[in-house]
Amino acid sequence: MAWDDGIEGVYRDIAASDCARIGVLAGPGTGKTSFGLMRRVVRLLEQGVDGSRILLLSFTRVAAADLRDKVAALNAPGVENVRATTLHGYCFGLLQQESVLAITGRTPRILLNHEVDLMLRDVGGDFGTIHERRRLLQAFVAGWARGTQDHPGIAGADLEREFENSVMLWLRTHGAMLIGEVVPEAHRFLTTNPQAAALEAFDHVIVDEYQDLDVLEQHLLDCLAANGSLCIAGDDDQSIYSVRYANPDGILSFLDRDEVEKYSITVCGRCPKNILGMANSLIAHAPSRTKEDLTPREETSAGTTAIVQWPDVETEVDGIVSAIAADIGSERWEPGQILVLTNWRKIGESIRTRLAELDIPARSFFTEEELHFDEGRAALALLRLVVNEDDASALRVLLGLGDAAGRTDSYQRLLGYCSSHSCRPREVLERLASGDKLGLTVPALIKRFRWVIAKIDQLRLLGLPELVEALLPAEADTVADLRAVAVDALVEAETAGDLLRLVIEAVTQDDVPQNPDFVRVMSLHKSKGLTSQSVYIVGAVDGILPTITSDDATIVDAAMREGRRLFYVAVTRAASELVISGSSSMDLGDANSRRVRIAPNSVRHDGGRHTCRTIESPYVAELGPDAPKPQKGVTWLQSR
Repeated sequence: MAWDDGIEGVYRDIAASDCARIGVLAGPGTGKTSFGLMRRVVRLLEQGVDGSRILLLSFTRVAAADLRDKVAALNAPGVENVRATTLHGYCFGLLQQESVLAITGRTPRILLNHEVDLMLRDVGGDFGTIHERRRLLQAFVAGWARGTQDHPGIAGADLEREFENSVMLWLRTHGAMLIGEVVPEAHRFLTTNPQAAALEAFDHVIVDEYQDLDVLEQHLLDCLAANGSLCIAGDDDQSIYSVRYANPDGILSFLDRDEVEKYSITVCGRCPKNILGMANSLIAHAPSRTKEDLTPREETSAGTTAIVQWPDVETEVDGIVSAIAADIGSERWEPGQILVLTNWRKIGESIRTRLAELDIPARSFFTEEELHFDEGRAALALLRLVVNEDDASALRVLLGLGDAAGRTDSYQRLLGYCSSHSCRPREVLERLASGDKLGLTVPALIKRFRWVIAKIDQLRLLGLPELVEALLPAEADTVADLRAVAVDALVEAETAGDLLRLVIEAVTQDDVPQNPDFVRVMSLHKSKGLTSQSVYIVGAVDGILPTITSDDATIVDAAMREGRRLFYVAVTRAASELVISGSSSMDLGDANSRRVRIAPNSVRHDGGRHTCRTIESPYVAELGPDAPKPQKGVTWLQSR
């Protein structure tokens, strides 16, 4: 197939352009990647460009995996040399290739989410609540560039500089890094080393989902493409990562540059016309939005849609599982054609568990879900220490387990001693455990440390199957998912180090397959880049969709805007059927923990527990005239 076979109009223009700067604004399902960006790659290869001089980038692993699949399917000379990866993956490889981490004394031991939370507790309350510290950390890994006016890499306020110093001290003390650090480190390297070979490594940089990148990442791309062409594609309506300062205005700013050749694609080939109408109505409620609606690729038949409400969360889970089971039993859909999306992990995991009980293949994809319980975190930390006894971050996890606050007060005293005496936590604990008097009183930490050392001594004597059994016993439900990962890893692993590497890869890089043979259950964020015949959006109540984490009016407004974009992304995954589901009541504890909006005077005491009435997601009312009339869940089930 030649590069221009079967394409015309805007797709051919994108593929054929020789402009050094190209910007493509394209909505969901418009074929920008397959018919624009990929055909551009084929044209370059057919015209003699060395595949190794082409770099394809996206932000999420799902999008990057999709790029790799599409590249692999191309029939063009040199396609095997084209590099397709995430921006973080590229930067991590660059830092290791250039020995930047070794030169700067950093250890490429990446912290997992629960380890990051411990770090944020340890840096102390001088930086606000734990939520405020998380926001500071996101700004730090974004290079303090929260908006286009901020210069990347520079902390602007005293509090920010103090926070950065505290975080860096913790990371260096524990021999660890944040995954978010790799882009700022790569940016720092490239902008201060004009002789770096990486600056001239690529003639063509092609970036998908540009709206997911923050300001610093967008600056980095300009550096990489300074001596070649840069083609970017994205959609500000699908910007859903404001928590990490993704810059939706960045793509519009890029398109505003005089030197940029601009393209717009508004024809959607994925969604039926009524589902597309619902999506258009929803996103049209975004403030100050002036873009034109998406249109169907051709006049299509209407899809199947439903908006349903259940009396409570438990009934909602039962109802959704029953509907899925009925469709699979009648062969209306194969398991792999069904996608369940929810912003509430508890609902998602309940649906997956219930489906598994019915022998329906299902997998859930929530961030590091195998480490949701302390038992899994302990098992992984012990395995890390079996492989490397100096893993200070793993030791920190084990020292804190069993205490709601992670024994932060004691550990802060330990860190204070380490800082003033230039030593590491393990060294101090070894001396204290042996009876040395150091003027430091941390009895709970010493007790935990002695247990850890004794446990590690036992585990080191075991073979790999026995090690997995000891860490992740079959009868322990809380480690069932992690055990399954470890058992799978045993097939390939020859050493404990192999086992650890394979487990970490599975836990942190669990890519969502495009064409599986099981029901996929995941967050709305994870669904970006996916298409499915049947899509269920579950838990559509105010406080879950959108998710609100603060009472601050500015933060609430931003969350409302992003929540709408997230709902838009979810709706536009559906190629045939869309079901939007919510509940009218839930457990009061769940509602409070999720900051769900509760109807006034609705708290009830029912059978030993407190319940409350919820309010439907505000976005349901924005779906417009193509949306079906909401109905009771039981009525919907009977009608099917």
